[in-house]
Formats: sequence, structure tokens, C-alpha cells
Amino acid sequence: MLKLDPAKLSSVQMANAMAMGDPRMNAKQYDRGGLSRGKAQWNQAGIDSAQKMADGIAEAYYAQLQDQQARSQANLQAQQQQEQYAQNLGALQQQNNYANQMAALQRQGAFMNLLGGLLG
Repeated sequence: MLKLDPAKLSSVQMANAMAMGDPRMNAKQYDRGGLSRGKAQWNQAGIDSAQKMADGIAEAYYAQLQDQQARSQANLQAQQQQEQYAQNLGALQQQNNYANQMAALQRQGAFMNLLGGLLG
């Protein structure tokens, strides 16, 4: 199970999320020419700011989760390749043992034929 560590979050992403939480940044979109900002615009800007900040923090955690998932996937792939290498190495060792045993049997058979020819 992947654990998210707030200390490992991207400081840039967190700073951007906190900056999005500033109502002054979000109040400008409600400005109308010739009218001053009222409490309704500030209230809506505060709501927008809270939503954008929450979304920004969620994106920072999601980015950390994606990084951890990519590292986990890379580790899994490396382990699979290591296992495949070990399997291939084991197969080569088996083939080598088999070839050595066959060679020993051939030498023994040749020796028996030689003895049979001499004694027979």
C-alpha cells in the first residue's frame, strides 16, 4: 500500500495551491467596469479560493501518488527482469549439467567398447 508523506510534497505545487487560496486573486474575475467590489463578490471569491486551493493540494498529493506508483512499477519490472534472468541462468546450468553427463556416458561407453574389443 502506498503511503503519502506531506513532507515529500512538491513545494512548488503547494505554494501554487496556497497562492490560489488568496481571495484577491479570485476577486478580479467578478469586477465590472464602473462598479466597486461588494461583499457578494468577495464572498464568491473566497469560495472560489477555497475550492482552488483544495484542488491544488489534491493535485500535489496526486502527483506524489503518481510518482510513487511509477517507482513501484519500475521496481516491479526490475524484479521481473531479475527473476527472468535467474530462470534463464538456471536453465543454462541444467543444460550444461545434462551435456556433461551425456559426455561422461559417451566416454564410459567408448571405454566399455574398447575393453570389450580387447577382451572379447
